[in-house]
Amino acid sequence: MVIYPTDTGYAFGCALSSIKGIARLRRLKGIHEKHAKPLTMLVNEIADIGRYGHLGNRVFRVVRRILPGPYTVVLEANSAVPRQMQNRWHEVGLRIPDHAVCRMLVEMLGEPLLTGSVTHAEDEFELEEPEMYEQRYARDVQAVVDGGPLWPEPSTVLKLVDDEIEVLREGQGPIPE
Repeated sequence: MVIYPTDTGYAFGCALSSIKGIARLRRLKGIHEKHAKPLTMLVNEIADIGRYGHLGNRVFRVVRRILPGPYTVVLEANSAVPRQMQNRWHEVGLRIPDHAVCRMLVEMLGEPLLTGSVTHAEDEFELEEPEMYEQRYARDVQAVVDGGPLWPEPSTVLKLVDDEIEVLREGQGPIPE
């Protein structure tokens, strides 16, 4: 488990293949297995989104237009997604951030990076300092990648199921039409 900078703030991350990492991320984020909110993974290519989630024609066109960028797309999960990652509706979140560190981590891992923002949904957004995370999460993470202080700006979350677009959260990215 690491903490690293993204285009939307600092995030926890672990390899998709790490069952222990998935359990730790769930614990750190307070998201139990049957929670409505799906876990999210970072990938580097649009083709990877189709590998892990179901893409209809309309959804594919939207995804191709908005990614890479500050969006999380929630799709119906394919069989390549570990059951431990899916929410109760068998959905998964996918991102292709426009951030060099994120892309490098996914490339180095050779697989998707399971991710979740360090801030909890209930927390106030405040300047994120890597040193603060090193102290606060010393027992939970093996490394903190220092990207300097960041103001968290959440991604826009779009649920793209059955060729329909539902805005789950407005964030940095403008809502696609």
